[in-house]
Amino acid sequence: MLEAEAVSTYALIAGFLGGLGLFLLGMTLLTDGLKTAGGKALQHILGQWTRTRPRALASGMGVTALVQSSSAVTVATIGFANAGLLTLGQSVWVIFGSNVGTTMTGWLVALIGFNIRIEAFALPAIGIGALLYLFMKAARPRYLGLALAGFGLLFFGIDVLREAFEGLSATFDLGALARPGFLGLVIMVGLGALLTVLMQSSSASMAMALTAAMSGAVPLEAAAAAVIGANLGTTVKALLVVIGATPNAKRVAAAHVIFNGLTAIVALLILPWFLAAIAWIWGSTGEAPAPAVLLALFHTAFNLLGVALMVPVAPPMIRFLQTRFRTEEEDIARPRFLDRHSAGVPDLALQSLLQETDRLADISHSMAREALRADPPAEGSLDTRRAAVEQLTAAISDFATRTANHPMPQAIGHGIAEVVRIARYHREIAVLAEQISDLRRQSTGEERPAVSEQRRTWQEQVIRALDLANLEPENGENIAAAEAVQSVEIAYAELKAALLREGTFGSLSMAEMERQLRIISMARRLVTQADKARRHSEILQNHPRDLDSTLDSETA
Repeated sequence: MLEAEAVSTYALIAGFLGGLGLFLLGMTLLTDGLKTAGGKALQHILGQWTRTRPRALASGMGVTALVQSSSAVTVATIGFANAGLLTLGQSVWVIFGSNVGTTMTGWLVALIGFNIRIEAFALPAIGIGALLYLFMKAARPRYLGLALAGFGLLFFGIDVLREAFEGLSATFDLGALARPGFLGLVIMVGLGALLTVLMQSSSASMAMALTAAMSGAVPLEAAAAAVIGANLGTTVKALLVVIGATPNAKRVAAAHVIFNGLTAIVALLILPWFLAAIAWIWGSTGEAPAPAVLLALFHTAFNLLGVALMVPVAPPMIRFLQTRFRTEEEDIARPRFLDRHSAGVPDLALQSLLQETDRLADISHSMAREALRADPPAEGSLDTRRAAVEQLTAAISDFATRTANHPMPQAIGHGIAEVVRIARYHREIAVLAEQISDLRRQSTGEERPAVSEQRRTWQEQVIRALDLANLEPENGENIAAAEAVQSVEIAYAELKAALLREGTFGSLSMAEMERQLRIISMARRLVTQADKARRHSEILQNHPRDLDSTLDSETA
């Protein structure tokens, strides 16, 4: 007997872990396949379908009603958000529509007692997807096959989870748990949510509640509370999907939880009056609704109520969620001074651009210093700042373009153009720093100790020149900065000659010599870009009227 119980417990744990693993693997393959195969074309199509809130809502409702699985639509929507193919605003309204569309299951059970299961297509989807991925030559069909196989694996995982808890519903006596009063309703909400989580199917929980109400095993209000819980339990799948996902996918999942949670609270608080109103409206037709039909009506009505509640709530909720789950890259790349209101006041806009460009300079210079330190940086250590530099540079250019649409004095207009030029210098510093970092990691370190010491000394000179170039112009360090640039130039020529001698006389392989020459050439250009940025910034901040005559000969 004990052995049988142990085997049963092991099967439950193994089934849960295996199903969860398949679920997460399927989500990963789905996201990767969509990201690679979809590209801009898929993003354009999805953008057309979900471009407005009503269309996104209708898309969620229609697709969920067709496939009979809010999980499929929720998971796919989060997958699209994870792949960057849907914005947060588009995704949340698809999710809201999906919650309304899933109420079709209740109508099918209530009216014809039949429930379509999309999970039956899991194995064919895996097989077809795998064949496409293995045998198609073109990239897009191959990765569409990968996405299809991921979709099938995801729902195969749900089936494994469901089988792990097969027969669980028979062990629960719903009638015994149906206590009178508000506490009893809360217990039934918790039970409905628990069964949905364990069986990985709100449809199964819904069918149980309908059957229990039709048979008289539980009161109508208790069954309705279980329906609310089943709706609430679907959020667990969304939370599982976003394990290790992108911040945007996590925001979509959070919106799903907020929608279902808010809807559940409101529906529970007004449950008796809500049911009575539905029964009265339906009864006005001359025929009292059956309990199952009344529950199906209730399921649809309280989800529609949730959508109505979200109309005013969604915009501030989206703004709030956009501040949550932020990555380091998003925090660094978010402009701090480019307020849209200041774009209409050219003087303020110029000051905002200067402050944001100073932030950009700090990021790019930190990358350069790290790329040139004694030990080369680890792979990927510059990636976050590199992406942030690109986003900030684009934000500066976009803000400057918006500002240019307003009337302004000629000197201010030239100043704004100069800020964009300075930003491009700093972007070039970041690009060079990343390339230097990559080359240094490939270096074999073959040169003789004397040359190594000479190279390290020169790198320190480069770093000092960068530090002086990044000082504020009013600090009076302009002469020192110019002298540092000259020292770098002289030392560069000496180090280049030393490396050429090493390569010529065999102390250094030709491949390594070429690599080292490229590194020091890039570092030299890096100092040049930093010095240009310094001189432009000095003139812009201290002598703005000299913009036209002083630096016209330089190009970005």
